[in-house]
Amino acid sequence: MVKNFFKLLGFFITFITLAAVAAYLIYYAVNVDKTGEVPLLANKNITEATELLNMRNLLISVAGKEHHDEVQAGHIIRQLVEAGKEVPVGTEVGVIMSSGQERYSMPSFEGQNLDDAKKTLANLGMKIKKVTWVHSDDVKKGMVIAQRPLPGNIVSNEVNFLVSLGQYDVSYSCPSFVNMTIEDARILAGKLGIQLKEKDKGRRIIFQKPEAGALVKSNGIVEVTLGRGWGMWF
Repeated sequence: MVKNFFKLLGFFITFITLAAVAAYLIYYAVNVDKTGEVPLLANKNITEATELLNMRNLLISVAGKEHHDEVQAGHIIRQLVEAGKEVPVGTEVGVIMSSGQERYSMPSFEGQNLDDAKKTLANLGMKIKKVTWVHSDDVKKGMVIAQRPLPGNIVSNEVNFLVSLGQYDVSYSCPSFVNMTIEDARILAGKLGIQLKEKDKGRRIIFQKPEAGALVKSNGIVEVTLGRGWGMWF
């Protein structure tokens, strides 16, 4: 009786041991491949990255998008789980995707005052790279003659301007306006680009400053005194 008891006890212990070993082997077999190594995903497109992660039973999630000057749109700039790290299978690996180079909408500044153009650029988050000044017979001083790049969508936030210095300074030998009617003097002054500053009243000019023969610049001022007749004594 006792002998049979110990025999049964031996069978029971053996059964328990085998069951424990079997359970361990099953657990090991099921869990042996429960981690995966995160691959390098930089510069891969979403399809390529997904395939690489699927091979390791890992998932992908797009965590955001950023502009990038070198990584083309639709490709991965960086990953949020470093390459080579062992992570549990089913882990989502976050990635930051490129939306390409940032583009700016460049307005047209031709014909605008340079100071106004500066204000507009500041409001747009853009800036002037270089200003080149040139004389122009047609464009007033301080006005934008040309710009590069041209208006439209561009990848740079900088613009170069060609700006007018106005006409070249031209000097004349001041003509004699004395004894001329004010009407004739105005016509002559207009042709020479001279401004007349008129004093007193009358039809004829009896005095001028600077005097005849002095150098006067284009757009310079000649002060003339008006009287009633010929000669300064009237």
